[in-house]
Amino acid sequence: MKKTLLFVFALGSWMAQGQQLPLYANYFFAPQMTNPANSGADGFSELTTMHRQQWQGMEGAPETSALVFNGALNKERIGYSVYAFTDKTDIVSRSGIYGNYAYHAQLSENSVLSFGVGAGYVNNAFDMASVRVKNEGDPFLFPANQNGTLDMTLGINLRVSDFNLGLSVPQLLNPTITYSNNYDGPVAFHLIRHYVARTQYDIQIQKDRMVLSPMVTVRAAAFVKPQVDAGLLFDMKEYGYVGAMYRSNYAGTINAGVHLTPVLTLGYAHEFSTNTYASYLGMSNEFILSYKFGDNNRNERLEAELKRLKDKQRQSSQETEKLLNERFEEFKEEMGAAQAAELEKQKEALKAEGLQLQEAGAQNGGLRGGGGNSSASGGGTNEGFADGSWGQSAQSDAINNDGTIKGYRNDEYASNVAPGSPGYYVTAGVYGEQANADRMANSLAKKGISAKVFRDNRNNMFYVYLLKFRNYEGAERAKSTGLNGQYSGKLWIKVVE
Repeated sequence: MKKTLLFVFALGSWMAQGQQLPLYANYFFAPQMTNPANSGADGFSELTTMHRQQWQGMEGAPETSALVFNGALNKERIGYSVYAFTDKTDIVSRSGIYGNYAYHAQLSENSVLSFGVGAGYVNNAFDMASVRVKNEGDPFLFPANQNGTLDMTLGINLRVSDFNLGLSVPQLLNPTITYSNNYDGPVAFHLIRHYVARTQYDIQIQKDRMVLSPMVTVRAAAFVKPQVDAGLLFDMKEYGYVGAMYRSNYAGTINAGVHLTPVLTLGYAHEFSTNTYASYLGMSNEFILSYKFGDNNRNERLEAELKRLKDKQRQSSQETEKLLNERFEEFKEEMGAAQAAELEKQKEALKAEGLQLQEAGAQNGGLRGGGGNSSASGGGTNEGFADGSWGQSAQSDAINNDGTIKGYRNDEYASNVAPGSPGYYVTAGVYGEQANADRMANSLAKKGISAKVFRDNRNNMFYVYLLKFRNYEGAERAKSTGLNGQYSGKLWIKVVE
């Protein structure tokens, strides 16, 4: 029995020498576990928990849990963290807790050199109750085979913009843990000093909305072959992350996670062995849950979110401006085509009207003289003198006209015109929306100017008109003179047949 127990202790010590530091697949989310200089480096407080089941399906396979709290003080010049873990492999178990302190020295605007130190207590134990023997009353099963010791960790980290390089020395004191003196000699466990180097470069994509991070980690210790991790992490800060890593002569890992909220992240890592014993060791699974709180001005997630909102607002403004420009160009083209068509119609109408005037002049020689009186009075038409109605219109202007525009026939004012009826309209505005046209008409009404709105079914535009004439000459005279100096705004002529 004594030889069996000594073999078990020796086996546990050998296993621990080969892998004394607990292994994690998501360790880059909590680098304070191995390097205290990373404590508070990002300027926010964070709580992270991990649980790892290694070599799933194998009895007595390693199972590891960790809890890390990370924070910053004094405008981020001082960082602190607390790291606790349990690591169990069959009857061999180990637990510990470390308190870390970091000081961040600002070398330049984009460079920070951080120094860190951690102190903690590590306890190793053998679960003698789980040892399967024929004689359960063997006296060698009863001693308490567990003990602990103090330990320290030193670390340094250099950050230059988006590049990080860190070096740390876990288990600095290199202590020896003595389990028991109840056998032929002391049974002891020796903590060996480790050396960990880690580098990472964050490539910002789309103004910090996404980050691509290649990373490399090297672990070394006395009597142990160095281990190299090489991986790539792609973090979409609005949604989640994916990643992959290769651990030399050991395993490959696939990482994935989702940002449930801007401060809460849930992640998973699946690891498959790649060494000689891969077919026997099977798969490993690891879960991570991270919660950020107590953010300050350097909270990178908050800054990224603000940048995202600003970018979205800027993009929306640019799209709106582009849409308005496109609509304006379409409107100009449409108006240009409409004006060209109207000019052609006006030319044809003038020709026809000229022929009518010549025929009327041939029949009644006094009409042209009457037209001269109409022009002098500022608004009568040839037709008015032909039918003898000018005198009545002039007398009724002050009574029937709703606006302040004077000097025109009563049936030429907007208030007395059927909207959209054939004729030559003197318009003050044209709009694609009726509400805008009505708004202008109401604004003119407040100034005492009568205006109406009609819609042209050919182009679906809304016209705000002040007067309508039977011929183009009358409309052109009113437009060019600004309604005999009574209107200072811009005017157009709209022809409706």
